[in-house]
Amino acid sequence: MRYDKGSVALSQTHDYPLLRQVLRSRFATHSQLYEFMRLGGYERDRRVFNWRLRRLVTHGLVLKHPGPSLHSDSVYAISTNGGLLLQGTGECFVPLPAPRGAADRELKLLHAVELNDIRLSLLRAGLEILWLAETEVRSRNELTACGYAKDYDAVVTLAVDGRSARFALEYERTPKSNRHYRAIAEQLASERAIERVLYLLPNHDLLTFVAGFFRGVERPVFFGLAPAWHQKLLNMPVLTPYTGRYSALREVFQ
Repeated sequence: MRYDKGSVALSQTHDYPLLRQVLRSRFATHSQLYEFMRLGGYERDRRVFNWRLRRLVTHGLVLKHPGPSLHSDSVYAISTNGGLLLQGTGECFVPLPAPRGAADRELKLLHAVELNDIRLSLLRAGLEILWLAETEVRSRNELTACGYAKDYDAVVTLAVDGRSARFALEYERTPKSNRHYRAIAEQLASERAIERVLYLLPNHDLLTFVAGFFRGVERPVFFGLAPAWHQKLLNMPVLTPYTGRYSALREVFQ
């Protein structure tokens, strides 16, 4: 089959999975995208992957950005044309708000890249059953009557000791206002679509600060450290503010 000059023929088994990953990640480094494709069984050859990603950038479906100040790796995001293309294939998403200036963009980029690392730890361990990204969560919340109490960073289903466990995931990289957390605590108290919520935070001080706003929330909300997630996963300690007790993540899923 011949194609017009300048057009691109996309593979259903290689190009589209890569485009979907770029969209759902919001921002992702070159290395992260290759690992997502390798772990998903879509790509095995790094050179072929490099060519594929470069080709999607050349044809305007993916945007290439310089990496954040803390990373040397290039970062990629879906373009408007790439998003429109995926919408036509049945992808369910609502575009996320654009960053407000350079500082906000840097924070959102770092948040997305570190959230990718959180997911990759699950994939490497073979624990992930389903990862519903924020774009998909927002789509369900804004376009259907069966959404969640808030726009979570992800809704995750894991394999835990032969059973599946489902929870909402929030990665809180930087502190927000007291008013923000009080509003979130009220939202979670009214959550009906999902049973558990897990907050991951980068350090103990931020964990203590954020968890303090959820002491009165009876719904299972747990708080743990992101470094412990990467090291221990299901065996990581998590705090339940309502009881003030720590237990292993594996136990709270039982």
